[in-house]
Amino acid sequence: MNRRIKHWLIAVLLLGSVGVSSACTVPVFRFALEQWPPDQFEVVLFHEEPLTAAQKALLEKIQPTETENTSVPNMRIHPVDLAASPDPRWVKWWNENKPKDSTIPRLVFFYPASTMKLTPMWSCDFTADLVSNALQSPARKKVAAQLEAGDSAVWVLVECGDKTKDTAARQLLETRLQIMAKKLKLPEVKTQDIQSGYLSIRPEDLKLRFSVVTLRAGDAAEKAFRETLLNSEDDLKELQHEPMVFPVFGRGRALNALVGKGINADMIDEASAFLSGPCSCQVKRQNPGFDLLTSVDWDQLLENQIRAYDDRAQAKISVESQPAEAEASQPNELAQAGNTPATNPNSPTTETTAPTRTLFAWLPLVGLPILLVGGLIVFFGRQSDN
Repeated sequence: MNRRIKHWLIAVLLLGSVGVSSACTVPVFRFALEQWPPDQFEVVLFHEEPLTAAQKALLEKIQPTETENTSVPNMRIHPVDLAASPDPRWVKWWNENKPKDSTIPRLVFFYPASTMKLTPMWSCDFTADLVSNALQSPARKKVAAQLEAGDSAVWVLVECGDKTKDTAARQLLETRLQIMAKKLKLPEVKTQDIQSGYLSIRPEDLKLRFSVVTLRAGDAAEKAFRETLLNSEDDLKELQHEPMVFPVFGRGRALNALVGKGINADMIDEASAFLSGPCSCQVKRQNPGFDLLTSVDWDQLLENQIRAYDDRAQAKISVESQPAEAEASQPNELAQAGNTPATNPNSPTTETTAPTRTLFAWLPLVGLPILLVGGLIVFFGRQSDN
């Protein structure tokens, strides 16, 4: 896994150097938040008997809400009635993969087609509590909140249950991320990229900041999220005895896992440098990573963030202008009190300089007709002399 992410990053850099025309100076983490809608998971509801009224209500409740770019949650639901002669491919898959201890109906979540993965990320009986766990969890809410607050990436640490290993991984990760947040420099965003709509906030609002969210081993509320991460690569399930780290950025996109000894300074530094560097390849599928299933309206999240940045900027302007206003009003207050005069004869105030500037602005307009009339008098005078 650790070599794989390294090879991905090298490939992205090479693609960026070849496709100069698509280069962009907005950092990867920000470009992903602005421009990359999350891919949709394919969710299949297998059932043999007709759905009950309660099951129909649950199906209606979890139907995704369509947005401009994707849906919330980012999935499509396909009901498959096994008793109604459905597509034979679904029947074949069900017969080969149905759990022995499960009753149907059953909900199966497949990764987006862009991952080219046939292994489901998660499946569960079609009950309200299990479905809710699959679509949202406290950790995913926290990740979204951190990204909305302006974090460049949220590093999800999947603990293995070995306290010594988990503690060491977390300490190394947090220490290294603090170093990289200070060491790395964000690219200077070009005006043309702002005008092209690649960045919707002021460049000065871009900050390099990382945080860590932990998935505790055995946390039932995070079971579906944990399975989503562990099933993202074929051999991760075999390495559950080691802690794993997934950097999450943009609209819930995760880079491939760092596992065990792969959670080291070099790998953390490379991933951090990639996320904070210019988005040299704007095509999402040519960049490393995979999308998570979330119940986040990312368009609305982005609008909330932009509004928060604007409010902060307005508050800052207001605070900075208050001292200047206080200084300007102080001489007038003193003059009204009969103390130091409000004006200094040797230092013209705003009231004296403003009319002067207006006069100088009019001088060219007044002088030109005078020069023109004078020239005509001289010209006709010479004509009469001749």
